Amino acid sequence: MALEEYLVLQSKEDILLFYVNEDSVVIGKHQNPWREVNLSTPSKSQNRHKIVRRLSGGGTVFHDLGNINFSFIRNKKADFVNFREHIEPISAALEALGIPNSISPRNDIFVNEHKVSGNAEHVNSKVNRILHHGTLLYDSNIIKLNGSIKPTKPLAIKTHAVDSVRSPVMNMREVADLGETSDFLTQLIETLSHDLKAKSIQKITPSDYPDVNELVTSKYTTWEWNFGHTPQFTYTNEDGVSFKIRKGHVTECPETQWIGKRFDTLLNDK
Repeated sequence: MALEEYLVLQSKEDILLFYVNEDSVVIGKHQNPWREVNLSTPSKSQNRHKIVRRLSGGGTVFHDLGNINFSFIRNKKADFVNFREHIEPISAALEALGIPNSISPRNDIFVNEHKVSGNAEHVNSKVNRILHHGTLLYDSNIIKLNGSIKPTKPLAIKTHAVDSVRSPVMNMREVADLGETSDFLTQLIETLSHDLKAKSIQKITPSDYPDVNELVTSKYTTWEWNFGHTPQFTYTNEDGVSFKIRKGHVTECPETQWIGKRFDTLLNDK
Protein backbone atom coordinates (compact mmCIF):
# COMPACT_ATOMS: atom_id res chain seq x y z
CA MET A 1 0.00 0.00 0.00
CA ALA A 2 2.82 2.38 0.88
CA LEU A 3 4.68 1.58 -2.33
CA GLU A 4 1.57 2.37 -4.38
CA GLU A 5 1.18 5.77 -2.73
CA TYR A 6 4.87 6.50 -3.20
CA LEU A 7 4.70 5.68 -6.92
CA VAL A 8 1.58 7.83 -7.38
CA LEU A 9 3.26 10.85 -5.79
CA GLN A 10 6.94 10.47 -6.65
CA SER A 11 7.05 8.75 -10.05
CA LYS A 12 6.24 10.30 -13.42
CA GLU A 13 6.13 7.01 -15.33
CA ASP A 14 3.18 4.86 -16.38
CA ILE A 15 3.60 1.67 -14.37
CA LEU A 16 1.92 -1.72 -14.15
CA LEU A 17 2.93 -3.09 -10.76
CA PHE A 18 2.44 -6.67 -9.56
CA TYR A 19 2.90 -7.70 -5.95
CA VAL A 20 1.99 -10.45 -3.48
CA ASN A 21 1.26 -9.94 0.22
CA GLU A 22 1.21 -12.33 3.14
CA ASP A 23 -2.15 -12.85 4.88
CA SER A 24 -3.91 -9.52 5.20
CA VAL A 25 -7.35 -7.96 4.97
CA VAL A 26 -7.40 -4.75 2.96
CA ILE A 27 -10.34 -2.40 3.46
CA GLY A 28 -11.47 0.48 1.26
CA LYS A 29 -10.65 4.04 2.26
CA HIS A 30 -14.23 4.77 3.35
CA GLN A 31 -15.04 1.50 5.11
CA ASN A 32 -15.69 0.55 8.72
CA PRO A 33 -13.39 -2.34 9.79
CA TRP A 34 -15.72 -3.31 12.65
CA ARG A 35 -18.39 -4.08 10.03
CA GLU A 36 -16.10 -5.66 7.43
CA VAL A 37 -13.39 -7.71 9.14
CA ASN A 38 -13.18 -10.63 11.54
CA LEU A 39 -11.50 -8.86 14.46
CA SER A 40 -11.95 -11.70 16.96
CA THR A 41 -8.83 -12.68 18.87
CA PRO A 42 -7.31 -15.86 17.40
CA SER A 43 -5.78 -18.66 19.44
CA LYS A 44 -2.02 -18.64 19.99
CA SER A 45 -1.59 -21.28 17.30
CA GLN A 46 -3.16 -19.08 14.63
CA ASN A 47 -1.40 -16.47 12.58
CA ARG A 48 -3.24 -13.15 12.77
CA HIS A 49 -3.94 -11.48 9.47
CA LYS A 50 -2.90 -7.87 9.16
CA ILE A 51 -5.51 -5.18 8.56
CA VAL A 52 -4.72 -2.19 6.38
CA ARG A 53 -6.75 0.62 4.85
CA ARG A 54 -5.89 1.47 1.24
CA LEU A 55 -6.00 4.75 -0.69
CA SER A 56 -8.90 3.74 -2.94
CA GLY A 57 -12.57 3.22 -2.20
CA GLY A 58 -14.55 0.05 -2.79
CA GLY A 59 -14.91 -3.09 -0.71
CA THR A 60 -12.84 -5.37 1.46
CA VAL A 61 -10.46 -7.92 -0.10
CA PHE A 62 -8.16 -10.64 1.22
CA HIS A 63 -4.50 -10.99 0.29
CA ASP A 64 -2.31 -14.05 0.71
CA LEU A 65 0.52 -15.75 -1.17
CA GLY A 66 -1.94 -17.32 -3.63
CA ASN A 67 -3.43 -13.97 -4.60
CA ILE A 68 -1.72 -11.60 -7.04
CA ASN A 69 -2.32 -7.85 -6.86
CA PHE A 70 -1.95 -5.63 -9.90
CA SER A 71 -1.79 -1.83 -10.00
CA PHE A 72 -1.92 0.52 -12.97
CA ILE A 73 -0.27 3.77 -11.84
CA ARG A 74 -0.52 6.34 -14.62
CA ASN A 75 -0.47 9.96 -15.69
CA LYS A 76 -3.93 11.19 -16.62
CA LYS A 77 -5.48 14.62 -17.18
CA ALA A 78 -8.99 13.55 -18.21
CA ASP A 79 -11.38 10.60 -18.04
CA PHE A 80 -9.94 9.79 -14.64
CA VAL A 81 -12.37 7.06 -13.59
CA ASN A 82 -12.41 4.47 -16.35
CA PHE A 83 -12.33 1.02 -14.80
CA ARG A 84 -12.71 -0.97 -18.01
CA GLU A 85 -9.67 0.72 -19.54
CA HIS A 86 -7.57 -1.17 -17.00
CA ILE A 87 -9.62 -4.31 -16.45
CA GLU A 88 -9.94 -5.25 -20.13
CA PRO A 89 -6.17 -5.87 -20.66
CA ILE A 90 -6.13 -8.12 -17.57
CA SER A 91 -9.24 -9.94 -18.76
CA ALA A 92 -7.77 -10.45 -22.23
CA ALA A 93 -4.50 -11.78 -20.78
CA LEU A 94 -6.41 -14.30 -18.66
CA GLU A 95 -8.31 -15.43 -21.76
CA ALA A 96 -4.98 -15.90 -23.59
CA LEU A 97 -3.80 -18.09 -20.71
CA GLY A 98 -6.85 -20.34 -21.00
CA ILE A 99 -9.05 -18.75 -18.32
CA PRO A 100 -12.42 -17.72 -19.82
CA ASN A 101 -13.87 -14.80 -17.88
CA SER A 102 -16.28 -11.88 -17.93
CA ILE A 103 -16.30 -8.34 -16.54
CA SER A 104 -19.30 -7.60 -14.35
CA PRO A 105 -21.28 -4.33 -14.27
CA ARG A 106 -19.54 -3.66 -10.92
CA ASN A 107 -16.14 -3.91 -12.64
CA ASP A 108 -15.15 -7.25 -11.17
CA ILE A 109 -13.79 -10.21 -13.14
CA PHE A 110 -15.81 -13.41 -12.91
CA VAL A 111 -14.94 -16.99 -13.86
CA ASN A 112 -17.73 -19.57 -13.87
CA GLU A 113 -20.00 -17.08 -12.08
CA HIS A 114 -17.45 -16.70 -9.28
CA LYS A 115 -15.51 -13.54 -8.52
CA VAL A 116 -11.76 -13.81 -9.04
CA SER A 117 -10.86 -10.11 -9.17
CA GLY A 118 -12.12 -7.04 -7.30
CA ASN A 119 -11.05 -3.59 -8.51
CA ALA A 120 -10.85 -0.06 -7.12
CA GLU A 121 -9.41 3.32 -8.11
CA HIS A 122 -7.82 6.37 -6.51
CA VAL A 123 -7.42 9.71 -8.29
CA ASN A 124 -4.89 12.39 -7.34
CA SER A 125 -5.90 15.40 -9.41
CA LYS A 126 -3.14 17.56 -7.91
CA VAL A 127 -0.45 15.56 -9.70
CA ASN A 128 -2.72 14.20 -12.47
CA ARG A 129 -2.04 10.60 -11.49
CA ILE A 130 -4.38 7.65 -11.01
CA LEU A 131 -4.11 4.33 -9.23
CA HIS A 132 -6.21 1.42 -10.46
CA HIS A 133 -5.62 -1.80 -8.59
CA GLY A 134 -7.19 -5.21 -8.30
CA THR A 135 -6.82 -8.73 -6.96
CA LEU A 136 -6.37 -11.97 -8.90
CA LEU A 137 -7.34 -15.10 -6.99
CA TYR A 138 -5.18 -17.86 -8.43
CA ASP A 139 -4.43 -20.24 -5.55
CA SER A 140 -5.69 -18.44 -2.47
CA ASN A 141 -6.88 -20.01 0.79
CA ILE A 142 -10.61 -19.59 0.15
CA ILE A 143 -11.62 -20.84 3.59
CA LYS A 144 -9.41 -18.28 5.29
CA LEU A 145 -10.57 -15.60 2.85
CA ASN A 146 -14.24 -16.18 3.67
CA GLY A 147 -13.51 -16.30 7.40
CA SER A 148 -11.49 -13.08 7.42
CA ILE A 149 -13.68 -10.63 5.53
CA LYS A 150 -16.73 -10.64 7.77
CA PRO A 151 -17.22 -10.31 11.55
CA THR A 152 -18.01 -13.47 13.51
CA LYS A 153 -20.64 -11.48 15.42
CA PRO A 154 -22.15 -8.42 13.68
CA LEU A 155 -22.27 -5.27 15.80
CA ALA A 156 -25.22 -2.87 15.96
CA ILE A 157 -23.57 -0.12 13.93
CA LYS A 158 -25.30 2.60 11.91
CA THR A 159 -23.06 4.30 9.37
CA HIS A 160 -22.82 5.83 5.93
CA ALA A 161 -19.52 4.01 5.37
CA VAL A 162 -19.27 1.89 2.22
CA ASP A 163 -20.35 -1.73 2.71
CA SER A 164 -18.77 -4.55 0.74
CA VAL A 165 -20.90 -6.40 -1.82
CA ARG A 166 -20.33 -10.09 -1.17
CA SER A 167 -19.93 -12.52 -4.08
CA PRO A 168 -18.99 -16.21 -4.25
CA VAL A 169 -15.29 -16.58 -5.04
CA MET A 170 -13.02 -19.23 -6.52
CA ASN A 171 -9.42 -19.77 -7.59
CA MET A 172 -8.50 -19.56 -11.26
CA ARG A 173 -6.18 -22.53 -10.81
CA GLU A 174 -9.32 -24.69 -10.71
CA VAL A 175 -9.95 -23.71 -14.34
CA ALA A 176 -6.39 -23.64 -15.67
CA ASP A 177 -3.51 -25.08 -13.66
CA LEU A 178 -0.56 -23.02 -14.83
CA GLY A 179 1.79 -24.14 -12.08
CA GLU A 180 2.52 -22.41 -8.81
CA THR A 181 1.43 -18.81 -8.23
CA SER A 182 4.88 -17.54 -9.24
CA ASP A 183 4.66 -19.51 -12.52
CA PHE A 184 1.24 -18.03 -13.25
CA LEU A 185 2.54 -14.53 -12.53
CA THR A 186 5.50 -15.03 -14.89
CA GLN A 187 3.17 -16.07 -17.72
CA LEU A 188 0.78 -13.21 -16.98
CA ILE A 189 3.62 -10.66 -17.09
CA GLU A 190 4.92 -12.09 -20.37
CA THR A 191 1.47 -11.86 -21.95
CA LEU A 192 0.76 -8.32 -20.72
CA SER A 193 4.23 -6.97 -21.52
CA HIS A 194 3.65 -8.02 -25.12
CA ASP A 195 0.05 -6.77 -25.30
CA LEU A 196 0.81 -3.42 -23.64
CA LYS A 197 4.20 -2.98 -25.35
CA ALA A 198 6.05 -2.55 -22.07
CA LYS A 199 9.29 -0.58 -22.37
CA SER A 200 11.00 -2.50 -19.57
CA ILE A 201 10.42 -5.02 -16.78
CA GLN A 202 11.99 -4.45 -13.36
CA LYS A 203 11.96 -6.23 -10.03
CA ILE A 204 11.89 -3.88 -7.05
CA THR A 205 12.07 -4.27 -3.28
CA PRO A 206 9.86 -1.75 -1.45
CA SER A 207 12.06 -1.75 1.65
CA ASP A 208 14.93 -0.32 -0.45
CA TYR A 209 13.05 2.99 -0.64
CA PRO A 210 13.41 5.17 2.51
CA ASP A 211 10.27 7.18 1.65
CA VAL A 212 8.24 3.97 1.40
CA ASN A 213 9.53 2.80 4.78
CA GLU A 214 8.58 6.16 6.25
CA LEU A 215 5.02 5.82 4.90
CA VAL A 216 4.76 2.32 6.37
CA THR A 217 5.75 3.64 9.79
CA SER A 218 3.87 6.93 9.77
CA LYS A 219 0.67 5.76 8.08
CA TYR A 220 0.01 2.22 6.96
CA THR A 221 0.83 0.45 10.22
CA THR A 222 -0.87 3.00 12.47
CA TRP A 223 -4.16 2.60 14.31
CA GLU A 224 -5.04 6.17 13.36
CA TRP A 225 -5.10 5.32 9.63
CA ASN A 226 -6.37 1.75 9.64
CA PHE A 227 -9.07 2.24 12.30
CA GLY A 228 -9.23 5.91 13.23
CA HIS A 229 -9.92 6.98 9.64
CA THR A 230 -13.30 5.21 9.79
CA PRO A 231 -16.24 7.48 8.86
CA GLN A 232 -18.38 8.59 11.79
CA PHE A 233 -20.84 5.99 13.06
CA THR A 234 -23.20 5.13 15.92
CA TYR A 235 -22.91 1.96 17.97
CA THR A 236 -25.59 0.54 20.27
CA ASN A 237 -24.43 -2.03 22.81
CA GLU A 238 -26.37 -5.02 24.12
CA ASP A 239 -27.83 -2.88 26.92
CA GLY A 240 -29.31 -0.43 24.42
CA VAL A 241 -26.79 2.33 25.17
CA SER A 242 -25.80 4.38 22.11
CA PHE A 243 -22.32 5.74 21.43
CA LYS A 244 -21.32 8.16 18.69
CA ILE A 245 -17.89 7.36 17.30
CA ARG A 246 -15.73 9.82 15.36
CA LYS A 247 -12.17 9.09 14.21
CA GLY A 248 -12.40 5.82 16.11
CA HIS A 249 -13.09 7.52 19.47
CA VAL A 250 -16.25 7.94 21.53
CA THR A 251 -17.52 11.52 21.24
CA GLU A 252 -21.03 11.23 22.67
CA CYS A 253 -22.70 8.76 25.06
CA PRO A 254 -24.76 8.72 28.29
CA GLU A 255 -21.88 7.02 30.13
CA THR A 256 -19.51 9.98 30.11
CA GLN A 257 -16.52 8.00 31.38
CA TRP A 258 -16.20 6.59 27.84
CA ILE A 259 -15.93 9.94 26.06
CA GLY A 260 -12.54 10.24 24.42
CA LYS A 261 -11.83 6.50 24.63
CA ARG A 262 -11.02 4.40 21.59
CA PHE A 263 -13.91 2.33 20.25
CA ASP A 264 -11.98 -0.93 20.47
CA THR A 265 -11.40 -0.25 24.19
CA LEU A 266 -15.17 -0.01 24.62
CA LEU A 267 -15.68 -3.36 22.88
CA ASN A 268 -12.98 -5.07 24.92
CA ASP A 269 -14.49 -3.96 28.23
CA LYS A 270 -16.60 -7.08 28.69
